[in-house]
Amino acid sequence: MSTTPPTPGPKLLDERSLSGIFVHFLAIPTGIVGAGLLYLLATDEFTKRNARNALDWHLTVLLLTAISFGSLFTYAELTGQGITDVSVLPSSVSTVAGIAISGLFTLWFAVTVWTFAVGLIAMVKAIFGTAWRYPFSLALVERFESHVTLPGGWPLIIFGYVVLSPLVIWAVFFASTTDIVSILSAFGLVGLILVLTPLTVVGMYLHSKGDWLQGDAQQPSVLVHVGVPILVAAIGYAVSLGFTQSIYPQGDAMYVFLATFWISTIVYLIRWRMSASK
Repeated sequence: MSTTPPTPGPKLLDERSLSGIFVHFLAIPTGIVGAGLLYLLATDEFTKRNARNALDWHLTVLLLTAISFGSLFTYAELTGQGITDVSVLPSSVSTVAGIAISGLFTLWFAVTVWTFAVGLIAMVKAIFGTAWRYPFSLALVERFESHVTLPGGWPLIIFGYVVLSPLVIWAVFFASTTDIVSILSAFGLVGLILVLTPLTVVGMYLHSKGDWLQGDAQQPSVLVHVGVPILVAAIGYAVSLGFTQSIYPQGDAMYVFLATFWISTIVYLIRWRMSASK
């Protein structure tokens, strides 16, 4: 008596990766940072395509955001509602511009909300093996990636962190307390924490893997450059929480991490240069 073999269940991970599926969900709160870093790190083609689609969408949203808020800032300055307090636009032009900017922000808000929907749709599509392109997204990565070159490569990013990190921290604690300086220093701190630091970590990993440390046995030394600052930050958090009167131990731990990672990046660059000179 012959028996029919059971129908094999879906093999979801045979031709797709978890990172390719979850990049869309990750990019919803992290935007171009999460999608961009995963795109840089991806070695699997399915992950690469999904990360590129997510990155294209969030770059499109970022472009719309820059246009919207840039238009609002320009409108405020030209109508005497900004920093200069000088109005140069006729009232009729000011009215039309105000209506246009209102429409622009309505579109921006709708696109921001739509991001949640398309991100989840793209994740579901990826589960079933499709690298779904977000509707209305500009093909920015595919169009401009080959034209973007970084003189000096990843070491330049790492060196940039070494230079910019103390400047941002100095601005936060010691710069002028005027409104514009406070706003710029706050944006600088957010950019340092959410963009430049993760990019430096990725740059350190990719540089050591591709251009410097070729042996797998040497790779753990790269993890030390990130792991030690995390460990020191955890100790700083425990000390701040248990032995000081700090009202924000998480912030103390963050600054401890930034300071320790800054030292770690300097050590990394010194080790790289010494190795290159041999």
